[in-house]
Amino acid sequence: MTEETFIDHLRQSLNKCTSFSFSVSFIKYAGFILIQKEIENALIRGAKGRIITSTYQNFTDIPTLEYFLKLQEKYSDFECHLESSSFGDAGFHSKGYLFEYDGTYEFMVGSTNITRFALLKNVEWNIALSRNKEAKIIKDAINEFGYLWNQTNPLSQASINSYKMELEYAIEKWDMDYDSTYFSKMIHPNQMQMKALKELRRYRDMGYNRALIVAATGSGKTYLAAFDARNFDAKRLLFIVHRDTILLEAKKAFQNVFMSKRTYGIYTGNEQNIDVDFIFTTNTMLSTHLDIFDKKEFDYIIFDECHHITASTYQKIYQYFEPEFLLGLTATPERMDNEDVFSMFDRNVPFELRLRDAIKNDLVVPFRYFGIRDTMVDYSDKEKSKFLSQYFEDEHCEFISEQIQKHKPAGKLKAIAFCRNVEHARMMNNKMTDLGYTTAVLTGINSTGERIKAFNDLQDD
Repeated sequence: MTEETFIDHLRQSLNKCTSFSFSVSFIKYAGFILIQKEIENALIRGAKGRIITSTYQNFTDIPTLEYFLKLQEKYSDFECHLESSSFGDAGFHSKGYLFEYDGTYEFMVGSTNITRFALLKNVEWNIALSRNKEAKIIKDAINEFGYLWNQTNPLSQASINSYKMELEYAIEKWDMDYDSTYFSKMIHPNQMQMKALKELRRYRDMGYNRALIVAATGSGKTYLAAFDARNFDAKRLLFIVHRDTILLEAKKAFQNVFMSKRTYGIYTGNEQNIDVDFIFTTNTMLSTHLDIFDKKEFDYIIFDECHHITASTYQKIYQYFEPEFLLGLTATPERMDNEDVFSMFDRNVPFELRLRDAIKNDLVVPFRYFGIRDTMVDYSDKEKSKFLSQYFEDEHCEFISEQIQKHKPAGKLKAIAFCRNVEHARMMNNKMTDLGYTTAVLTGINSTGERIKAFNDLQDD
């Protein structure tokens, strides 16, 4: 491994060149923003720029092409060509960078595309050489680029629209497999979500750039966020949660709303996919890897279960990023420790849907509440181990079983029992199993896979 990284050398070359010519098959906007400033500075300085990229494997994303189109409109010395089946069955897979200086040329070639992982993470091999313009290898490189340039088509709004249409109906994409039946039915907001969306838009129209939505658990907060992000036309979105197990469901909700118009990825300890439009991550993972993201990288950021936002990991993220719009979601904004969640969103609360209203509007399953007097536990006993042991006694567990059978509805019982601590949960799991119940213990110690299995087992008949 060389001391100088490829991206550092790329930036230095852009800062000094009088022209640059790139032939790069795959470009993601998440990677391009790492050299965006240097590209624009070179064009402002008067350097000429040409970029050839492709639709090969449906990998290059729409935001990148839209940005190149804007550069073409803004700078007369910049042009982009889009390769789309120009070479028949032969895939366009080049990764070459050609720079012109005063009297010399530099040619870089290797394995690196313009993606975030290629530029920052992956093991890549590249070589750079400098020669005068009469050198044969430079002439060959210039001629080859000229040939590719002449074989490909100028980037236009029409070619972008055509590529968009291809992506809509593509069965396979590099980032993920798209199942057309999965997206066959458009998702629409319900009545309560429509009210919230109207208010969110009104707040943005008034110039507010952050808001807090308070809504009961299970009432559709994640879909509400996805609908609002669609109204906002979010190009690069960050969704932050405190548990890995929530990520897949959140990602699925956004896929249902945006469909193939965006790409999606999970960023956790087990899966690092950030060369996508929408990233779903946890506060613990993100807070320790902020350096790989630009402060203004995301135009829309969502803090799910944002009553946790006062925690140190959340605060690092909150203080670091500068999105165009910040949305908080929670059912419980009022904290027992008196930490002020509302102030984090400038006290902008466009919409509230508390539990009673959610039940009234058929958004949450109604429930019956029973208060059962437990006379078998002596709450005056201050000794912790002795106090807890009362819960595990056979007589007490039989009492609990009797109450379950007495009050449970007809049919199969599915239930969640909350315990005092991990020891209590383990012991109750053992005791209730002995009494004939199919049970599982779930605590913070369980892995993500174990947690997902427990959730699935609870739902599976």
